[in-house]
Amino acid sequence: MNNTNYADRLFEIIKSMSEDEQKNLFEYLNEKQIKKMRKNERMECLITVDYAVKGRAYKNYIQDISTEGVFVETRGNFSVDDEILLTISYSNEERPFKIAGKVVRISSKGVGVMFNKLSQVQEEIIKLIMKKAGEPKKRSI
Repeated sequence: MNNTNYADRLFEIIKSMSEDEQKNLFEYLNEKQIKKMRKNERMECLITVDYAVKGRAYKNYIQDISTEGVFVETRGNFSVDDEILLTISYSNEERPFKIAGKVVRISSKGVGVMFNKLSQVQEEIIKLIMKKAGEPKKRSI
């Protein structure tokens, strides 16, 4: 099959899908493309986060983190470029800290947030969080 045939066949398959199936396919492919484009490593995590957008407060979980930003699980109604103030609580021993950012991506599962300029201290804290997220979890029997 040549490239034109691949594209034609793909369009046929996509056109035969329901709107929900097309949306799911789009989100899957978009996520794959975003992961390829990222400059910095992301670590999966589950960190409590309080955040404020447009004067409203929310509480959810960070699903992944890097020194560039986070992905926050949310069902809130946000727009790309919304300013967001995150208060991250990553450990019972450490005090929560605040980071400002903006929404750069929206999916059915949540929002991608790019941090505004980080201080050196904030960057070091995020690197520590990423290190802890990458460590094997201790299991009790």
